[in-house]
Amino acid sequence: MSASREKKQRRSDPDQGLTQKQRAELRAQKAAKQKAVLYTAIGVIIAILVVILLVWHSGIFQRGATALTVDGRNYNVNDVEYYFRAAMSEASSSGMSFDVTADLKEQYVDEEQTQTYYDYFLEQAIENLKEAAAVENAADEAGYTLSAEDQETVDLNIQYMQAYASQLGYNDFGSFLKLNYGKYMTAGAYEACLRRDVLVSSYKNHYMDGLDITDDAIQTYYGTNKNDLDSFTFRSVFIDGSAPKGTDEDGNTVEPTEEETAAAMQAAKAKADAFAAAVTAAEDKDATFVELAPDYVSESSKESYENDPDYSLTTGLVGSTLAGRAYGEWVLDSARTLGDVGVVESSAGYYVVYFLERYRDETPTADIRHILIKAELTQEDDPETEDVDESTVPTQEALDAAKAEAQALLDEWSAGDKTAESFGALAEANSDDTGSNANGGLYEQVYKGRFTIFDSWLFGESHQPGDTTLIENTNSGQQGWHVVYYQGANDPVWKITADDALREEGLNTWLDELTKDLEAVQGDGMKYLYN
Repeated sequence: MSASREKKQRRSDPDQGLTQKQRAELRAQKAAKQKAVLYTAIGVIIAILVVILLVWHSGIFQRGATALTVDGRNYNVNDVEYYFRAAMSEASSSGMSFDVTADLKEQYVDEEQTQTYYDYFLEQAIENLKEAAAVENAADEAGYTLSAEDQETVDLNIQYMQAYASQLGYNDFGSFLKLNYGKYMTAGAYEACLRRDVLVSSYKNHYMDGLDITDDAIQTYYGTNKNDLDSFTFRSVFIDGSAPKGTDEDGNTVEPTEEETAAAMQAAKAKADAFAAAVTAAEDKDATFVELAPDYVSESSKESYENDPDYSLTTGLVGSTLAGRAYGEWVLDSARTLGDVGVVESSAGYYVVYFLERYRDETPTADIRHILIKAELTQEDDPETEDVDESTVPTQEALDAAKAEAQALLDEWSAGDKTAESFGALAEANSDDTGSNANGGLYEQVYKGRFTIFDSWLFGESHQPGDTTLIENTNSGQQGWHVVYYQGANDPVWKITADDALREEGLNTWLDELTKDLEAVQGDGMKYLYN
């Protein structure tokens, strides 16, 4: 071997010249170092896996997974869950029966068991998200965004939910949201869902407001929908035809037999016929109806009819609300005239109805502005008075202070140019009514009954634009004083009702067109829904 080659070999062999013992120690050191590197690598991998596991259990991956894609928009599990839970709430309020503590996939909407409640609520959620996607895209195309008033609606909803959660004993708002909207819901995701919901609603209203509804269209609509738009006044009493329940020798309740039920209905029919005949034969039918009613109704209702002569009276009921009533068809009959008396069967007895009037409600609505000054709440709740929470009731001193402030604002306005605009500026700066203080305190097309505290002043006398007054608000949570400004008369009730119906039709036609070809594609995130 040449000298140069031997030199190279020595440089490449680090153990060259070491004793056997030294070589053994060096190999042991190398092995220990390799183990240390290996264990370090394994530790890093385990740490990464732990982080991944923690992140997985935190719901970040699940929340981010696409559950539904509609019209180019991706929706995660929280987006779908928001509408899923809304469908559950709506079904519950409408009387549908299901157990929220049990598996919805094992409970059925119909007796034939063709659709589970889970599938039903999911179907509703998907339809709502299809509409939301279409409207969101339309709003984007039009450059329409949430207004300050819309954002205030979002903020107020969150504040309300936070207060409600606190009232129920939840110190952590996130825990409350998870309980009510699924385990992946967060405060941020909830606000995003609310913002979408409010934007969709706001843009639909914007679209409806922009529709051109002509007087000719309104008149045509009225001609074909008189039964819905006309108002009706009548008297009615209910003759109970229920058979009494019995008890067996052990004291258990026994339902009436079919024969007993039929006999009770027959007796009620005879009673109703006798009452109707007596009213029909009377010279003053209205007075006779009032006089005899207590003798024909059940014992539990007798006192009400005796103490109030108008207890049987229904005044100005809009026809659209009659359709679901047992006697609705009878009242709506176009042949009905003043003084007609009818006996109408229901599932549990008979109604005797005395027809008084059918008319088109020409009462004008009103446009008003107002400033609400709430009385300060300064009392603490007295635990010894269980029937009232003093912390929600202002003192007389607080009410007097609110009235003084309202009067001062009215005086300030009266000392100025006394215009609607200047009143609106005061409302925006001072009113505690969150529903109107962003638009100058304005409420348009106010009908009788919308704000009952204003009714006697607003509709009990005639007004000119610019008339003002102070009105006390005694409603719980709103106690204080209003400064009210009469801006002017608006269209009559029937016309506004027809206009609203036509705008609703126009909106539905538009939405049908927007959504008719939309498909909803479910993604991986759907498996995290409602679990």
